[in-house]
Amino acid sequence: MRRTGFFIVWASIVISMAAHAMEPEKQKPNRLINETSPYLLQHAYNPVEWYPWGEEAFAKARKENKPILLSIGYSTCYWCHVMERETFENEAIAKLMNDSIISIKIDREQRPDVDEIYMTATQLMTQSGGWPNNVFVTPDLKPFFAGTYFSPEDTSYRPGFATLIKHIHEEWTKNPEAIKEQAERVRAAIVSFKQGESHQVATALPDQNTVQTLLDHFRNNYDSHLGGFYQAPKFPNEDALLFLLAAYRMNNDARALEMAQFTLTKMAEGGIYDQVGGGFHRYSTDAEWRIPHFEKMLYNQALLGRAYTELYSFSNAPLDRGIAASTFDFVLRDMTHPEGGLYSALDAETDGAEGASYAWTEAELQKILDQKSYVWLSRYYGLADIPHIPGHKNTDGKILYLKQPVAKIAAAEKVSSEQVLARMQPIMDTLRKARDKRQQPRLDDKIITAWNGLMIDSLARAGMELKEEKYTEAAKKAADFVLAHLRTPDGELLRMWRGGKAQTPAFFEDYSFLIQGLVSTYHATKDGRYLAEAEKLAQKAKEIFWDKEGGGYFYTDGNEALLVRMKNAEDSAIPSGNAIMAQVLLDLYELTGKAEWKQQAEDMLKAFGMAIEANPRSYTHLVHALLRLDHAAPVADTTSMQNVAVAADKDAMSTMTWVKVSVPENAVKRNTDQLRVTAELDVAPGWHVNANPASLDFLVSTSADLREDSGALVIKAVHYPEATAMTTPLGHIKIYEGKILISIEARAPKDAKNLRLLVRAQACKDTTCLAPSDWVIKLPGS
Repeated sequence: MRRTGFFIVWASIVISMAAHAMEPEKQKPNRLINETSPYLLQHAYNPVEWYPWGEEAFAKARKENKPILLSIGYSTCYWCHVMERETFENEAIAKLMNDSIISIKIDREQRPDVDEIYMTATQLMTQSGGWPNNVFVTPDLKPFFAGTYFSPEDTSYRPGFATLIKHIHEEWTKNPEAIKEQAERVRAAIVSFKQGESHQVATALPDQNTVQTLLDHFRNNYDSHLGGFYQAPKFPNEDALLFLLAAYRMNNDARALEMAQFTLTKMAEGGIYDQVGGGFHRYSTDAEWRIPHFEKMLYNQALLGRAYTELYSFSNAPLDRGIAASTFDFVLRDMTHPEGGLYSALDAETDGAEGASYAWTEAELQKILDQKSYVWLSRYYGLADIPHIPGHKNTDGKILYLKQPVAKIAAAEKVSSEQVLARMQPIMDTLRKARDKRQQPRLDDKIITAWNGLMIDSLARAGMELKEEKYTEAAKKAADFVLAHLRTPDGELLRMWRGGKAQTPAFFEDYSFLIQGLVSTYHATKDGRYLAEAEKLAQKAKEIFWDKEGGGYFYTDGNEALLVRMKNAEDSAIPSGNAIMAQVLLDLYELTGKAEWKQQAEDMLKAFGMAIEANPRSYTHLVHALLRLDHAAPVADTTSMQNVAVAADKDAMSTMTWVKVSVPENAVKRNTDQLRVTAELDVAPGWHVNANPASLDFLVSTSADLREDSGALVIKAVHYPEATAMTTPLGHIKIYEGKILISIEARAPKDAKNLRLLVRAQACKDTTCLAPSDWVIKLPGS
């Protein structure tokens, strides 16, 4: 894709070089002061003349013939806050922006459709992405340049944001036609990319082997030592956990239950779980689940709360019940509107330091707790260091994690697991009361219909399974709130409510997630009103979003002229709306006996059938629906993976394009229970991968690991090659280039089954880094 001369792509990982902050109260508010989104209001006192997304800004750009900056983020985004402090509060940069471009701020949670389109633009142009997402577009909204985080000042390697704005203005003034040509090519690529899955309609349901293929994928990427899938950073992967629990429930797949149960147990022991206040942080930066990225999202609480509830229904274990209950209790305590609606998120940072509210020092713990409690806590809990981000405010505190399973503590104390949990509770209550006196992370108190639907579903399920009426009542209150405040007189839903004002027409996920919540609330209460509302909304969703030609549901109602009308059947951090609706339609069929609901679910699975078969991992929740449809009983393992790499990512333009991984002949050596495996990475000329350890916390280390099914394998050593130094805008970093060898020494059972090599790497070139890729290679003789 051709670009005009100065357009250089910068990686999202670049850290700032300088800050120019001023107090917001010294500024007059800009147009964002009239918005309700907390993220937009955070920028209302910037000296930048921000506009919200809308015709006023578009018309001004057309009238003045200026390019537009779409700056997209969300209220709990750490690097969004950094860029605001350093760049958008800078008076000189703001003047350049105000004179040269039209600046639009967008809350991605309020307008996920706009975010999806322009994140696709960023990924197509840069092969990377993240937030804040800053996309420059023509007055007709076609993108021509994109990047994520920009520091304010120039370095020896790249221009800062001020210089970038000057160059944008200069190129737009001198060579607008070349920019418009570039923008049209990017627009066409976005349309082709986003409509791809919609144009591959199958005439039959996905093959019954699809379920087994997905199960095999999780088995091959499963960490039997630490839980979870893939390598660090580790995400909860709720879609995987719920699918595995369903595979056990429907097909008695014991291995599926084992993977889900062990993963959920290890997460509960780590710092990703808030040991003091309950609830889960977004993801873990390390393989042991100890150091989280600290934002707390409502959808994570909903999906993980449901996973622990379902696990408890099988295990009857006090820990599983306790984690589920503490997650829901956290939401009811800290993320619930007095009338029942559920808030969106808690920020990762406090006063500019990530994780500060959650961190402890030894001295603080000794001061707060009595001696007996402190000794007990120290015996069974550890404190993990929070990595420092160079050039930014950091905290010296550490994060609590459980050093050993509750069952082992019970054995050591010669008591039951219930008694161990009972001993923990007053200690954690004391710490929470002390923590509540600190400055707290910022609360994003907007109420989103879709996310409320997810939590309503989970609360209703918890009320039934845990036999806790308070969760059923909370589900009812939240459902009643949404139906009362986020619906128009003609029965259509709205996306967001805050401060007494509902706005933005709902997207398809808002309908499907809320319908699921209503169905579960009906199950919990047997109140027919909730089932009736669910059926009405299902019919309304079909009228507004159903694709009569290709099947499946569109993401938007089509009333606003965006670059493309998408369907979005792939899962992300939350399930796809199409996947949840497929399951909801089956629920409605089971409850009402109406064949039309089941037929529509089948039509939807057919609509995405070819895409599901090609890459089931990206459509895990739809495969979950396929499993429910009872068209896909598990079959024999058909995978043949000897020395064949299996991609965990789906992007064609990925690290796998530039890095090849193999196990050379005779590179697997055994001597009784001693094992040595050597992996070869071949990095394309001009590209490099990050050394291990990576030079900065937010670079992805090249790493290798061995896995097998019993969990008895022990890694003794991993030998990485000598790294090369490279000078970048971040300073000197260590990298690997060309052909490199990584050898692993391990102790493994002689009869180890499904022995496999896992490799993770991130390809970078100049200042652009692609998304990391994961390889799984099954080793011979296992």
